[in-house]
Amino acid sequence: MKPNLFFLLMALMLGAAGLSQLDLLPTITPPPENPGEPDLLAAFRESDAHSEASQDAKRFAELCDAIAAVIEYDAARPEPHLRSGVQLENLRMIARETQLSGGSYAVKYPHLGGEIKTYLDSQIGVDGGALSDDRRRNWIAGYRQLAKSAHYAADYLAWKQ
Repeated sequence: MKPNLFFLLMALMLGAAGLSQLDLLPTITPPPENPGEPDLLAAFRESDAHSEASQDAKRFAELCDAIAAVIEYDAARPEPHLRSGVQLENLRMIARETQLSGGSYAVKYPHLGGEIKTYLDSQIGVDGGALSDDRRRNWIAGYRQLAKSAHYAADYLAWKQ
């Protein structure tokens, strides 16, 4: 092999190795993983303003996480203050009103309220009476799952942009 050809082949191989280290192709990120029911994405997707819907879904997720954290904290107390389903429902209404200044995501996203109600009724029930430890855990798990579903909706809508 001629020396010039050898050096040309070496230069091409080194160049190819160098180019392979550069990130010239766009990175394709997969969509976020769906955590399962409830399907809050469908409700938030009704809006044409995906960026705003993504932010609303994120804030809703944070609200659900906060409600779950309050119920969990109260349950760990020697004498919990929240002792009935009615009190937990009042907590939810107070949290929503204070976080949203009296607004409601269900007004902005019409199918959201029905999806949440159906899910919570199936997971928690509609009994406003005394809370057992199991029922309290169901409330916490229900709100944590709502938060996961809302985070998924927020991440998916942000990913689609």
